[in-house]
Amino acid sequence: DELVGELLARAKATAGDFTPQAVANLMWAVATMGIENPDAGLVKMMQRRAIATAGNFKPQGVAMLMWAFAKMDITPDADLVKAMQGQAMATAGDFKPQNIANCMWALATMELRPDADLVKAMQGQAMATAGDFNPQEVANLMWALATMGIENPDAGLVKMMQRRARMTAGDFIPQNVANLMW
Repeated sequence: DELVGELLARAKATAGDFTPQAVANLMWAVATMGIENPDAGLVKMMQRRAIATAGNFKPQGVAMLMWAFAKMDITPDADLVKAMQGQAMATAGDFKPQNIANCMWALATMELRPDADLVKAMQGQAMATAGDFNPQEVANLMWALATMGIENPDAGLVKMMQRRARMTAGDFIPQNVANLMW
């Protein structure tokens, strides 16, 4: 679409002015719209902007940005992964279930193994918010941990997610069932 092209060109021209939320929103939109092979220059500029402003990303922005890269099948630069993992650890106590599940799903989908400290922080926050997880979030988090080869997930987390899965089993769609059983 011509308008989308013009807007993406404008984003590229003004990349240095993007806030962390704007970076995350733009990349999420590109991924959600299914734009194949997004402009490499734009992707690179957004990565640089995200790295430069990493300390100001909120949990939702971290999760959205990582999810977008996974959805587009683009492995971000190592510096971006490191910056987002650092910000995720710094703000782990503010992560909501969707942020936890999406962030961990994205890392697993991109075949990236997170720092052990990040895994520990996300597991801790998942336990603190276990009662708020919906079926998709339960399934995606547990799938991500298994896919990343986390050999000994926190036993308390496993029990809490099992309990949550039992409580919400009637709401599981086939994909949730398959992911959790995987």
